[in-house]
Amino acid sequence: MNVVKKVQYIIPTLLLVVVSFGILATGWDALGRIFFPKRGSWIGNIQLYQWIAIGIIIFFAVKKLLKENLKWFETFTHELTHTIVAILFFRRIHSFEANDNSGQIMSSGSDKTLVFIDLAPYCLPLYTYILLVFRAICSLPFLWFIDLIIGLSVAFHVNTFKNQIGSYQTDINKRPLYFSYTYIATALLFNLCVLIVSYWSSKNVFTAFWYVVKSVFEHLFIW
Repeated sequence: MNVVKKVQYIIPTLLLVVVSFGILATGWDALGRIFFPKRGSWIGNIQLYQWIAIGIIIFFAVKKLLKENLKWFETFTHELTHTIVAILFFRRIHSFEANDNSGQIMSSGSDKTLVFIDLAPYCLPLYTYILLVFRAICSLPFLWFIDLIIGLSVAFHVNTFKNQIGSYQTDINKRPLYFSYTYIATALLFNLCVLIVSYWSSKNVFTAFWYVVKSVFEHLFIW
């Protein structure tokens, strides 16, 4: 990678660092509302996430039984995330391939959006967001089951992240590593905040997303 290309990512990286501070401040406020509520008990707030925690525990308890299939499913999810984000940016998909050890998609369109497509699998918990949308329209008696599946999805994405985040990935090393990892960290922090806020009684994934965006900008503006 030439020097010019390395340098041109410095300003975007610095902007991401600034935004990440706003996200951290938002997350800190969210945790404060959970553990130091003005009304009610913090224990009751923690119980909102109990089925997610159980789902996470179940995943790591049984993942060894699914070793080979899980490896393929991680690759499939990686390529599926590339594909969905590419479609969202109006790229044309020509092929999709996923096997145990590798996968790829072929697409065409504007190269200006490739950074979002390339890094999406490392910072977008695809199944978790889909389930959160379903949770927003699900009736109350079934929420515990949806939350259990959401916990499984969170654990799956964490496990996939751990297995795929290496700098050997061309998605990551085609740009300066300092930029790629800063982008991924910022996006992960944002998604974690959205997940936490989605479980508040007055929120769902849609309003939580807007709440986090608004809160981040408010923190940055105050600073």
